[in-house]
Amino acid sequence: MWERSGLPEDDLDRAAEEVVRRFEVDESDARELVDVVAEALEEGGPAVEDAIWHVGEEEPTVSGVGFVEDVADHLGYDLGDR
Repeated sequence: MWERSGLPEDDLDRAAEEVVRRFEVDESDARELVDVVAEALEEGGPAVEDAIWHVGEEEPTVSGVGFVEDVADHLGYDLGDR
């Protein structure tokens, strides 16, 4: 369902490192979720809401909204009003 985003790998790696620290998620899980969020950010619209839901499902102790906002911020996206 989720494709690989077209963003530079280094940017995705740095975003994953940040969410590992902030949300205390396993490194490999963080990177996978960052990929999901990055693809959704590129797609926009309902895909962002789907990513929020996906993060919450995969990591129930993590705020999907907070996670997506954090990743968006690190990747230079402004979610605005979503």
